[in-house]
Amino acid sequence: MKNTFKRFLAVAFLLPLFLTAFSQDQCSPVGWATQNGGTTGGGTAASVIVTTLANLQSQASSAGAKVIYVSGIMGTGVSTRVSVAANKTIIGLPGAKLIGGFDVKASNIIIRNMIVQGPGSVDVNGVDCITIDGASNVWIDHCDLYDGQDGNMDIVNGSNYVAVTWCKFSYTSASSNHQFCNLLGNSDSKTSDRGKLKITMMYNWWTAGCKERMPRVRFGQVHVVNNLFDSKAASYCVRAGIEADILVEGNYFDAVKVPIDLYQNNFTAVTQRNNVFNATSGNTAGSGTSFTPPYSLVLTPAANVKAAVSNASCGAGATMTSPTSCGCGSVPVTYTLSTSSLPAAGGTVTGAGTYTSGAVATVTATPAAGYTFTGWSGDASGTSTSTTVTMSANKSVTANFQAIVTNYTLTTTASPIAGGTVSGAGTYASGTVVTVTATPAAGYTFTGWTGDASGTSASTTVTMSANKSVTANFTAIAINYTLTTTVSPTAGGTVSGAGTYASGTVVTVTATPAAGYAFVNWSGDASGTNATTTVTMSANKSATANFQLSGGGTTTIRIEDNATTATGLCLIEGAVSSNSGANNTKVINLTNTAGKGVNWRVNVPSAGTYTLNWRYANSSTSNTYSMKFILNGITINAALPFPKTSGSSIFLNTTTTVTFNAGNNDIRLESISNNATADIDWIEITGNSPAAGNCAAARGILGAGNTSLVRKIGVYPNPAKGKVSIVFDLPATDKIAMQIFNANGSVTDKVGSKLFTAGYHQVVYDLSNKVPGLYTVVILGDKGNSQVFKLIVQ
Repeated sequence: MKNTFKRFLAVAFLLPLFLTAFSQDQCSPVGWATQNGGTTGGGTAASVIVTTLANLQSQASSAGAKVIYVSGIMGTGVSTRVSVAANKTIIGLPGAKLIGGFDVKASNIIIRNMIVQGPGSVDVNGVDCITIDGASNVWIDHCDLYDGQDGNMDIVNGSNYVAVTWCKFSYTSASSNHQFCNLLGNSDSKTSDRGKLKITMMYNWWTAGCKERMPRVRFGQVHVVNNLFDSKAASYCVRAGIEADILVEGNYFDAVKVPIDLYQNNFTAVTQRNNVFNATSGNTAGSGTSFTPPYSLVLTPAANVKAAVSNASCGAGATMTSPTSCGCGSVPVTYTLSTSSLPAAGGTVTGAGTYTSGAVATVTATPAAGYTFTGWSGDASGTSTSTTVTMSANKSVTANFQAIVTNYTLTTTASPIAGGTVSGAGTYASGTVVTVTATPAAGYTFTGWTGDASGTSASTTVTMSANKSVTANFTAIAINYTLTTTVSPTAGGTVSGAGTYASGTVVTVTATPAAGYAFVNWSGDASGTNATTTVTMSANKSATANFQLSGGGTTTIRIEDNATTATGLCLIEGAVSSNSGANNTKVINLTNTAGKGVNWRVNVPSAGTYTLNWRYANSSTSNTYSMKFILNGITINAALPFPKTSGSSIFLNTTTTVTFNAGNNDIRLESISNNATADIDWIEITGNSPAAGNCAAARGILGAGNTSLVRKIGVYPNPAKGKVSIVFDLPATDKIAMQIFNANGSVTDKVGSKLFTAGYHQVVYDLSNKVPGLYTVVILGDKGNSQVFKLIVQ
């Protein structure tokens, strides 16, 4: 104990001397982290050393710029979180480790050379080793992140201008389930992420235990460059989700599955170039042309990436030997020299590129034919066609050219633009007499010239003694047009602005949602997502305001017998009759023939359990007191009870519980005999935000033949008692759940969601507590796919 205390005092005494021997961090961020003003963290603030968790938490969350050096191992597990405030640099000294994680929700933050250990992935929507949430200008460098509870590092909620470099991601035997590394954009519905999530991932290593998300991208412009992928557990590496725009270049994929996963093909673009695919399987192709990065990078040839990134002593991970080192040797600071010509057609400039700090770059301007060089601007000056620029920072120079005036330009404009066209624009030799002619568009008349021409004749002349500009002025002929407004669904709200207007009038239309609804967007002759927009009346026009139920949680909708195909009532094989006891004095009266029915359509945001409730009258002694219930083309209950009511205007309710797929679901009640059956007043649907579906739209759910559960599947034996085997075969890894329904359509048992690998699987189900009768077994895939089997319990 005494020797340990002496060693601690020695380290505490020497650490300040060790740290003061170095200046502030000499390495620099790359890629997107250099944009939006750059990422500086704590900048040149004096460094402080923390040796305890409490001190680290206090310094990291404090106000103002800070440079924090972390010494030792600290933290206890999943509950140990360090919140990082704006303008902070956190650098781990060799061996520095946090058991827990960092929460980054501020801007201008640097975290380097830290080992961060999570508790092992358990798929509980838990925390990550590092969570970057709504932050801007963040650089994560040379960190070793493993066994994250939910993921190793997620970047979500509109985070922007982020660079992740020289980091190692892995899972050890402590991980057992949700071994997914990097989620960039956390939800398909998070449309506020559009234009954000600009992220560069360079020189990173996804290795042992990593199964998915390396990374998985939604919405963002993500540059995946010079990384190493060699996890033998991978089901895929880079996944392109909704509106993802990804540039995958110069990476080394080593014996992994599905290097590039195009997933549901709803991305913006995925470009792959100059990658090495060594002994891989699955897709390697991109699709479309991705964004062009606004920054420059010095790239390593893909063939050399594996050796550089996996270097145990100085590659990816917490391998920095001091707060100022950059991994494998001291990487020199580089700066970018940008060049441009003004005007662009005036000539060319050589010398643009990336240079080490202090280098002297030579730039040379070469004028194009018909132009002369007049001088430099920006970070260069003078009138010599060649000059030098000393690279002490990112710099930009412009070569200015001037046309040798022998020709003049005539510019023509129509006012308003929609009023017509003008001929005669172009470049002419000095002294040329040019004829310009104004041609009005339909509904407009020409009224006269302004600028370098005058008069009211539709044709006139301009003598080119200089660059000139003429404007043809038009006036709309007084024509009235009608603006029609509608709402979808009809209960969703109201729209103002409908009426008759003179041609050219700019009409403001405003959508006001009804209680319980939210405005979504415009369609027809209006567009956008703002509740107020304008429509220019150049013809008869129509604008539709689209609403949807607002909020989440459990809600109930009712579809009456007067609904339309656009609001959920798809088919009546019979008539709508009067009934004084009905909610709106009308009921659906089916034709007295077996197989005749009524169809509804309901749209839900996600797969799950919903309750159906029908209000009905069924009083005649000769009626049939049950109906066939069909969901999405599958008979769920061949005899759903609709018991006798005590009078023709006396109503009862029949309810059942079902599992809906995400998207549109088709509901049908059908006669099972040639006798009369129940008269239906309305149907109510209760669950997670149901909405009336559009019967004309494609249903968008997967049925037989379009499910991930293919090949030989079934329930054996059948009929059975005791135990049965539910057998299915997966072509790829998927998360599977099962539900058991009785003959009344009620859920009697659920088998929890579990991840299954590709291949055949058998789940044993115990029937010992089941009442004999007919049951339905529903198998659900992770993406809403389903397969249904009938099971007879003896």
